[in-house]
Amino acid sequence: MEPTENCAKMLAQKPKAEGRPGNIALDVPRPLFDRGPNYDFAEFKASLLSSKKPTALPEQHFFDGKEESDDLDTVVMTSYPRSGNTLLRAYLEKVMGLITGSDCDITKKLNVALMDLGLAGEGLVDRRVWVVKTHYPERYGKTRFGAERAILLVRSPLDCITSLFNMVCSGSHDLSIADRDFKQFRGYWEEFI
Repeated sequence: MEPTENCAKMLAQKPKAEGRPGNIALDVPRPLFDRGPNYDFAEFKASLLSSKKPTALPEQHFFDGKEESDDLDTVVMTSYPRSGNTLLRAYLEKVMGLITGSDCDITKKLNVALMDLGLAGEGLVDRRVWVVKTHYPERYGKTRFGAERAILLVRSPLDCITSLFNMVCSGSHDLSIADRDFKQFRGYWEEFI
C-alpha cells in the first residue's frame, strides 16, 4: 500500500466528534465564528510558512469548518489539570490568531468562566479548531474525538497538585486559598494528595 493510500485510509477511519449525553457545545452561539471571515486552513498554513514578518498580532478567527481539508490534522493538547494548558491556549490564540477548542462540559461554572475570559472555542472539537485541550486520561471530557498529533504539557506535580487544590477549594481559576486553610483543612489536603 502506498503511503498516501495509507494516510487516506487512516483519515477515513478517524472517529468523528461525538457528544456525550447532555453536551450542548454545538448549540451555544459563537459570535466570533458567525462574524467571520474564518480561516481556510491552506491559506493559514501558507501565511505561517511565509517569509513575510507580521507587524502586529493577528485578529482571532475560527477555521471555516470545511471537512475536505486533508491537511488539517487535529492536535490534542493534553496535561494534568493546572499545568498551564489554559495559559498556553491563550498564548496560541493571541500570537497566532487561532481559536483553540476543548472537550469540556460548557455547562460547568469553571468552563463558562473560561468562555467569559475569551476562550471562544470551549467545548468545540470539530474542524473549526485545530488545537483541542483535554485533561484525558486524568478525566474524560464531554466530547470524544480523534487526533493525529499531540502536545504534552508537563509541570512539576508539586505545583500542579497545590494549584488544583486551590482551584477546587476556591471554585475559581484565579483565586487561592490562604496558607492557614491548608492547616485548617489538613485532613482534606492529605486525602487530596
